[in-house]
Amino acid sequence: MRKILSMLAIAAFFSSCEQDIQTNTPGFQAKLNDVQWRANEARVAVDANGMTITAYTSYETVVLKTNATAPGTYLLGTQDAGNFATYTSAANSLSSFVGIFDTRVVSGPAYKLSNVLTAGTGYTSAAAAHTSGGSGSGLRLALTTLSGAVTKATVVSRGLGYVAGDVITILGGNNNATLRIENVQQSNGEITIEDISGGLFTGTFKLNATNDDGEVVTFSEGHFYKVPLGQ
Repeated sequence: MRKILSMLAIAAFFSSCEQDIQTNTPGFQAKLNDVQWRANEARVAVDANGMTITAYTSYETVVLKTNATAPGTYLLGTQDAGNFATYTSAANSLSSFVGIFDTRVVSGPAYKLSNVLTAGTGYTSAAAAHTSGGSGSGLRLALTTLSGAVTKATVVSRGLGYVAGDVITILGGNNNATLRIENVQQSNGEITIEDISGGLFTGTFKLNATNDDGEVVTFSEGHFYKVPLGQ
């Protein structure tokens, strides 16, 4: 019985969160470093370069930029500067961090990988294959293979010193399987446009953004709901 009540409570909590943002139209909210955060106002701008959502509190600004307006998921922290996010916090903000944080290209531990670019030959499945190439070192991958070709690679150890866009060779087999590092641990994320109806934009976001000192802010469980085009 206790387990059933617990599950009902969790379901009620998530339902409440969903209803909460939908009753605040337009809505823009997330967890900032695991603390609930909500914008006082949010607006969308659209031009030939894509979509920009700008959300404000009294002392903070979040900007989400995508290189297109079509529904879909746009990666942050990559070499594509058209997909970008910034968080700016003034000195009198309640935030623990002050200044400008963004999803610039920086060096760090590998975070998201591309699909396999070159499947290679002669490989066998491995729990922690070594890699070479790119700007860093120490990246190790768990491999799934089929008939000697790598079909899937999962990060086991992120390594250090990598940069978005680095092409990595997986060691083993005939040393000819490759993949690309999409972004790194300090600067990454996704903006997903789910729906555009009547000039109102709805979707989700999550990101890690960094500043000049290497500090990182994290937005998780982000939602924007029926945010209108700015006047």
